[in-house]
Amino acid sequence: MSANVLKLLSMKKYERMLPRVFPGVARLEIRDKHNELFWSWTPTVVAQDADKAEDEDPVVVWSPFGSGIDKRQLPSGKMQFRAALTMREYGFVAWLTATYNTQPSVALSSAPEPLRIAFADAQMFLQDDIDLQLECNQLAAELAERYEELNLMYSTKDQVKYLEEGLEALTLLVNNCADYLDVGLSALICRERNINMHHISVTESPSDTEKVLSILATTIYDRVESQVQSVILNDPTDVDRVRLFDGRDENLLAHPVLDDHGTVIGMLAVVAGHDTHVFSNGDRNLLEVMAKKASRIIHTHHDSLTGLINRSGFESTLMTSLAGSQSKDLEHVLLHLNIDQLHVINDLMGYPEGDALIRRVSKCLKIVLRDTDVVSRLGGGEFGILLPNCDARQGYAVAEKLRNAIDELTVVSAQRTLDVSACIGIAHVNREADGIAGVMAAAEIACKAAKEEGKGRVEIFEKDNTTLLRRSEEIEWIGRVQEALRDNLFVLYCQPVMPLLDKSHVAHFEILIRLRDYNGDILSPFVFLPAAERYQLMPMVDRWVVHHSLKALSTCWKTIAAKNPVFCINLSGQSFSNPGFQPFVMDEIHESGIPPQNICFEVTETVAISHIDDAVNFMTSLRRFGCLFSLDDFGAGLSSFGYLKVLPVDYLKIDGSFVREIATDDVSRSMVEAIAQIGKTMDLSIIAEFVEDKATQDILRSIGVDYAQGFGVGKPAPLSDILSSLEHESSAASA
Repeated sequence: MSANVLKLLSMKKYERMLPRVFPGVARLEIRDKHNELFWSWTPTVVAQDADKAEDEDPVVVWSPFGSGIDKRQLPSGKMQFRAALTMREYGFVAWLTATYNTQPSVALSSAPEPLRIAFADAQMFLQDDIDLQLECNQLAAELAERYEELNLMYSTKDQVKYLEEGLEALTLLVNNCADYLDVGLSALICRERNINMHHISVTESPSDTEKVLSILATTIYDRVESQVQSVILNDPTDVDRVRLFDGRDENLLAHPVLDDHGTVIGMLAVVAGHDTHVFSNGDRNLLEVMAKKASRIIHTHHDSLTGLINRSGFESTLMTSLAGSQSKDLEHVLLHLNIDQLHVINDLMGYPEGDALIRRVSKCLKIVLRDTDVVSRLGGGEFGILLPNCDARQGYAVAEKLRNAIDELTVVSAQRTLDVSACIGIAHVNREADGIAGVMAAAEIACKAAKEEGKGRVEIFEKDNTTLLRRSEEIEWIGRVQEALRDNLFVLYCQPVMPLLDKSHVAHFEILIRLRDYNGDILSPFVFLPAAERYQLMPMVDRWVVHHSLKALSTCWKTIAAKNPVFCINLSGQSFSNPGFQPFVMDEIHESGIPPQNICFEVTETVAISHIDDAVNFMTSLRRFGCLFSLDDFGAGLSSFGYLKVLPVDYLKIDGSFVREIATDDVSRSMVEAIAQIGKTMDLSIIAEFVEDKATQDILRSIGVDYAQGFGVGKPAPLSDILSSLEHESSAASA
């Protein structure tokens, strides 16, 4: 070791430095502990003669001179002094010798101060130099190690798009860990996600690899999962070596793979021979980084709640199966499973219970299905299941087994016990399948059709089934509605509401929504709103209408404010139960600068009654804010008059079926008269819709109806046109 330490010294610079430390010196030497010459210096002019003279001097014994310095006088008369060079980390490494040609002028009984200082300075210079060189070498080694680590990290990608690409990335990660750390075995184990992969070294791997992998997947995994921390086994006497590692003599490093919530979803481990690799904190840190990379890869295609692959991963798997079915004429079955009334469990027992049920259902599915079947959580309480190499009859039998297994589950709380069920839709994956989107839509449509028949049903998608075809058309409209929301393809129209009794009444308008199709044609809401209602898109549609309506009104409000118009905006029942919708509406009105009393929200009687508690709360809050409310299609329900006492509305809009026949049907006229009378008693304004002609207007006026709306009064027109007309009228009136 001392020879290696001395080699760290670059002695060239000392040929000028040390002679100055030892003035008048004839020769300087550094010899290692074995007295082998490492370095020497003599003045250039006498170097050759000095070496020759030194060789002629016989060996003379050294004697102590004090202060750690030895001396001796050679037969030639030269005086030599030496001191041991000691280094902090290595102890004694060499001798430094100084030779003088003449004797001192006075007898010396001990080392004089100048000589002691000279040796001390030389010792300090050499020590500092060695320390610096050691530090530089250590830094160089660390930099090289960091470079290798960075190379490992950058060569292991964690941004993947497809499931197969993710599995390849995980395989490469496991291989890289083994190669970089130069260990016999590396393994990635994720129990819930059914991920088990390992890499073994040809020369260093354990002889009984399967036994080691079994231990890793059981006792080591259990410890990592329960402690949520890494395990290192280097010490042969460590009690955990027997408890966890079956007393094996290999060294082990295992680190947890965590999800975004800090929950253990897997383990990354490396195993090395006891004499091959001792795992350090640096190795632990490196494995932690690689475990994070593994987590990111897994998270891309796996659901964090259940550990199943997610929709993205499932679609990737389905793509491969679909390609195989078309090229090799293979037949598979796709199941779309949806837990019945999961929202009821969430509402009654809380979302943690709902999440727990989703996990239980996922485990139930894995128990029933084959290892080759692919299970995915698509979102919420929906699961996708691919049954490879399976015909329709077998697929239906599997679906029934799954349905029966889920029927055995219950959700229990302190107050109640709820039964669990699920509906399942079946679609064929074969040569005739219409792509991934088509197959998944078919299974989903069949599942929704099953739900309409009741809880715990199984339905097979058949192309000639008219009910399923209608659902298929609605599924297509979902995409178009979402596209319209994203790209602002909706168009706002407006229809006037004319006063019948008092011409001084302020102008009223109902804002209506339309959709511009690919050809530029304007589509009626009756075409696309049913799908939006069925598939819970109405809160987003309502938000779009509120935002864009108020935005359009705010641009011209200063001009038309003198006319004091009231604009009615339709709302769906889904928005009432949306917790963020009420503050959204109030914020939009506040930012628009339009007085709340000029905004009226219109809801149908059926919607209000179906969401009675939410409707009352919503209406009460916004009426307190200053907004108005209109109850549309009034009279269509059986309990219309009873609900008027609890619904805080300002307008009643009579159902058009009565208004349309008022001139020819006595029952319709009597109904309109009764509604008008009740409305007047409750101090409500009455609006009649579907007014087609002047005769109907006259009858309504005689009954005492306040407003009329319909093609006989004014057809719907683009909101921009109506506002331009109002601006023109306001400008003309003020001129």
